[in-house]
Amino acid sequence: MAQPSGAGFFVGRFQVYELNAVHEKLIEQIQKKHERVYAVICTNPAPSLSNPLDGELREALFMERYGDTIQTLEMPDLPDDRIWSQELDRRILELRPPKPIVLYGTEDRFVSRYLGQFPAKPLEAVLEDVLAAMQPEGITSLRDFCAGAIYGAVRRYPTVYPTVDIALFSADYRWVLLARKANETGWRFPGGFVDPEDESYEEAALRELEEECGEVKIDNFIYLGSCRIDDWRYRNTPDAVMSHLYACTLLSGEVEANDDIIEVQWHDMTRLDTSQLVAEHIPLFHLLLPYWEEQVEALGGSAR
Repeated sequence: MAQPSGAGFFVGRFQVYELNAVHEKLIEQIQKKHERVYAVICTNPAPSLSNPLDGELREALFMERYGDTIQTLEMPDLPDDRIWSQELDRRILELRPPKPIVLYGTEDRFVSRYLGQFPAKPLEAVLEDVLAAMQPEGITSLRDFCAGAIYGAVRRYPTVYPTVDIALFSADYRWVLLARKANETGWRFPGGFVDPEDESYEEAALRELEEECGEVKIDNFIYLGSCRIDDWRYRNTPDAVMSHLYACTLLSGEVEANDDIIEVQWHDMTRLDTSQLVAEHIPLFHLLLPYWEEQVEALGGSAR
């Protein structure tokens, strides 16, 4: 049997709560061939369901299980496979590992996409086995589970939640439609959060208008601008809501309250002021006023 020689690099994401039997088996395969073994931890700058753990935590998994017998190397994702491969090669050479150097990983996620200078070999692993081993068998420690949930919430990037709101006017711009939610005394513009399925903010605004106010035909649909919303749900947090305001006029159809709206009502713009609105939508009202004044003047009227 040949003596272990050179360096073997195990390239993967290792998005698991612990290194399991599948990982240990694969690492053992590499250890039999090489005198030094490294773990290349692929990271992504955007946390997601497929990338929940940061690089530091996954390095800790290797340290806990293997100590200093396996050195870790972080490799961030890049949009181009060729550039990513070149950067990986550069980081590997900086370590000055013993030669020959061989890289290991899954066929579809690494070997077929690696375009660097070193040989890349697929590991003898069934993807289903790896995925099955990643699933926790229930909550074994409520304390650890809660600690992990808090850690994940604290360490994530601050989030800006995009919303859309829409001012529906009468044809003469005298009246604007406002909505009211349950447990609120103030009025608001129809709208809501943008869905991942929406193709654009414009589509989201039209969807929200239909969901909350019924099927109506509109005209003069226009984007007016955006502003930060002082949403009470996100006060005292690093997160924020940013709303995009649209305006349009009603062509036909009867408005009716739907979704989480319990009442819709036409308001006279010449008498409307901020005291009638929920606090979160006051900035939208100020954003809307210059546009409304322009439209009234264009029709030969007086705004106030």
